[in-house]
Amino acid sequence: MTNETNEKYSWDSEKRELIIRTRGLDFVELADLIFADPGMVTEPDNRGNYGELRYLSFALVRDMRLCLCFTWRGGRIHLITIFKMREKKWRKYYGNKC
Repeated sequence: MTNETNEKYSWDSEKRELIIRTRGLDFVELADLIFADPGMVTEPDNRGNYGELRYLSFALVRDMRLCLCFTWRGGRIHLITIFKMREKKWRKYYGNKC
């Protein structure tokens, strides 16, 4: 694991490259846009036991329904993953909140 940081975030650079390659999304570039969305919703990530408290933030960015997974590490937001959500799932879980 190779961690990188900037003034706000930390991330695993190998995971970042994998997500850019497979999903065409760069969570480092999109994080500020997600957190700036006035309709953003953030909830605890209850999908699994990760040994740390993780969060999922849902936002509309550039006409994309995005979900960003993150946690807090060393005083920074540690970016874990990002993915696009399909319309049906977006409506089912988050359509009434955003």
